[in-house]
Amino acid sequence: MSLGFKLYSFFNGNLVHKDSLGNKYYHDKNNIFKRWVVYAPGFGPDSLPTQFHNWLHNTSDEIFNFKAEESNQESLVKRRIQKHSVKHKEKNDKGYKSWQPK
Repeated sequence: MSLGFKLYSFFNGNLVHKDSLGNKYYHDKNNIFKRWVVYAPGFGPDSLPTQFHNWLHNTSDEIFNFKAEESNQESLVKRRIQKHSVKHKEKNDKGYKSWQPK
């Protein structure tokens, strides 16, 4: 996260919520429908729980505070990241011989 964006968030945004991972959710002081998130160090968009994602995209106007989910939220995020990570082939063999121009 850049210093400029953090300064913009500090001066132009109202802090709405901070989740257990350290993500901070803001809305604009003049327009409450302009919303954004400042991610915690080491996390990105895949660390957003569903209720916060819905709030960011103006699907819902409420941020629910689920204490039971917050206790294991970090382990859920790590599992989600592992599930969607790209598995790279260790071999460069494609299983066929591609056409090479002469």
